[in-house]
Amino acid sequence: MMRRRPSLYLAAAALLVGPLTLTGCGSSSGSSSTTKPAICADINALKSSVDDLKKVNITQNGLASLQTSLTKVQSDLKQVTSDAKKQYASQVDAIDKAASSLGASLQAATSNPSGQTVAAVGTAVKALGASLTALEDAVKSTC
Repeated sequence: MMRRRPSLYLAAAALLVGPLTLTGCGSSSGSSSTTKPAICADINALKSSVDDLKKVNITQNGLASLQTSLTKVQSDLKQVTSDAKKQYASQVDAIDKAASSLGASLQAATSNPSGQTVAAVGTAVKALGASLTALEDAVKSTC
């Protein structure tokens, strides 16, 4: 029974990924430009990888599957960083810090699954979600 409890905490932490939804970067009927900047496609790719991260079932597939999905999110974040660094530097820096914190928290939870380490994953997920929302809000007028 005690062995199962950290898995339940990890599953609960995975559910916290839900707030990481990005919206608003699709086509806009009020847009006068037919060609959108690369950041728009980057945000859509990031949204897709975050959606995939939200679908990870830790109970069935373990933390390794969460790590794989996080790696994809980080890859998409690198592309966003590349295309948005100048115009959205503060938002991108916040995302980078939040993603690094999530990676460190996930590593700690993998090495030593406990209520405390899993809670740290949940906190890091929320911080990443807030950072992504801030970038989305900043990019809306561009996309």
